[in-house]
Amino acid sequence: MNGLESLSTALIELDEDLTLRLTGEILAEGEVAPLAILQACQQAMRVVGERYERREYYLAGLILAGELFKAILDLVQPYQEDAQGVEHAGTIVLGTVAGDIHDIGKNMFGTALRTFGFTVADLGVDVSAERFLEEVGRLHPDLVCMSGLITTAYHSMKATVELLRAHAPALRYVPPIVLGGATIDEEVCRYTGADSWSTDAMEGVRICQRLVAARGKRSL
Repeated sequence: MNGLESLSTALIELDEDLTLRLTGEILAEGEVAPLAILQACQQAMRVVGERYERREYYLAGLILAGELFKAILDLVQPYQEDAQGVEHAGTIVLGTVAGDIHDIGKNMFGTALRTFGFTVADLGVDVSAERFLEEVGRLHPDLVCMSGLITTAYHSMKATVELLRAHAPALRYVPPIVLGGATIDEEVCRYTGADSWSTDAMEGVRICQRLVAARGKRSL
């Protein structure tokens, strides 16, 4: 079993000490890309979620897995920043919308974006439409990415999209808006009026890259 497999197994088994020790050892060795560590852990988190759905794990286990994943993100962050070495890919305003406090998926996505050279302004969770508007006006980002997991988040996403577009004359533009979350689909995207959506962090990065590239071509 290689290092990533051992790490994935430790996370799935909720072994806190082993998970953090293996993460540190893999990072110190420097032979595995930081993003590969995150991808392996994301897959492990999916297994944890499946075990919770099958009632093999209780809520406490799900919460522990989430805390472990946050700790892994904290360990990986300095390494991925040092290893970037890529051109600035764009600026993104990111946040979990009003009424929703889920942040594991958002944090994973934010880290993946930074790995690929994006500057990310992470507004946190339970972010109001007005806060998104304020940060768009302040930062003039290339993209706005909104995360949500519960169904009530869809209404917040719609309200945020509508507010941003209502202020297009004052902003002089409205950046493309991308939705993310395990429950997001094409129907939700149409309902909110967003430009794109994804349920996977890496697919989301590729969507952002394409949207930034398309916006750059239009400005030529």
